Amino acid sequence: MSARRPSRFTALACLVLVLAATGATAGDKVAAKQQQLDALKSRLAKVQAAREEDLQRRNKLQTGLRQSERGIAKLSRQVADLDRQMAPAEAKLADLKRQQTAHQTALDAQKATLATQMQAAFMEGRDSQLKLLLDAQDPATVGRLFAYYDYMNRARAARIVSVRSEITAIAALGAQISGQIADLKTLRDDRGQTLTELQQQDASRRQLIAEIDSSIKSRDAEIGRLKRDQQALQALVDDLRQALSDIPAGLERGKRFSALRGKLLWPVPGRVLSSYGQPRAGGHMRWEGDLIAAPAGTPVRAVSYGRVVYADWMPHFGLLVILDHGNGYLSIYAHNQNIARQVGDWVQAGETIATLGDSGGQEQPALYFELRHGKDTLDPRRWCRGRLPTG
Repeated sequence: MSARRPSRFTALACLVLVLAATGATAGDKVAAKQQQLDALKSRLAKVQAAREEDLQRRNKLQTGLRQSERGIAKLSRQVADLDRQMAPAEAKLADLKRQQTAHQTALDAQKATLATQMQAAFMEGRDSQLKLLLDAQDPATVGRLFAYYDYMNRARAARIVSVRSEITAIAALGAQISGQIADLKTLRDDRGQTLTELQQQDASRRQLIAEIDSSIKSRDAEIGRLKRDQQALQALVDDLRQALSDIPAGLERGKRFSALRGKLLWPVPGRVLSSYGQPRAGGHMRWEGDLIAAPAGTPVRAVSYGRVVYADWMPHFGLLVILDHGNGYLSIYAHNQNIARQVGDWVQAGETIATLGDSGGQEQPALYFELRHGKDTLDPRRWCRGRLPTG
């Protein structure tokens, strides 16, 4: 026995040391991943700062458009938040009113029953019990009659208590309903004010777009602008690639993006207005992605598992989201109304990352969707499953 005890103690000590080492390793991994995320955000912030400086050098109208569309996105989120708050408030108000109606129905029934009992008692007269006592020949009958009257009196008293309880409940519900109506009115007033601000911002945006359009007085000017915008996007992608070059991908939870060719989700269900490779600007340029029309506010979903590496406004592209899928693959989503995720966030395939809009000076709501591998653009129709209608 004495020989076994040191052995057991030694094994236990070793187990404790192993568990401690495992815990330390797990803690080190968490700390390391946090450092990687902090480094990523720091590098991406520098990329964003460079974009901001570039925008400041560009046309003041574009800067004004950016501020307007950012303001619209913020107000749209506020309206959506208020709508989400109003839905349960209205449901609660409707439920309280249903409860009030049910209590009122029960109260009316109790009052009707009590009135019938009181009328019957009045018709019998105050001395009915005495008459029955004097007229009855059988003492047992007298006992039963008195028990009956005692039961009736207790039933009436219970009805009265129940009526009072229903009245109290209705009064309490009435107070709750009044408070709920007041809260709902406040929410509706806030929503109305926000919508008014949103409409004003939208009017300002339309004026800016008209001024931008008027500043482009020839096809050459339009081609020049489009080329500058494409170059700006390419510069952004290059900057992002450099920022991500020595950051571990961390995409082990998903399949390799290259294996998903022909299997990706489409980011929105809609109609393709312009397809990859089609000529634009009179044949001087080609579309490098698909322009997909859909109703404003349509959720824009990630085509595959990845990480948000850009989520901000860019000239022509408006509110822009870029996802990194590892191994040099990027997906790009432009002209959004709102952006739902932040730089550094991980997203699953099908997860909402934005809502579709017409930011960037577009004439109608449509998503510009682009896939890239390194410096090469990819045809979305060869990578996404199924076909979207065109025209």
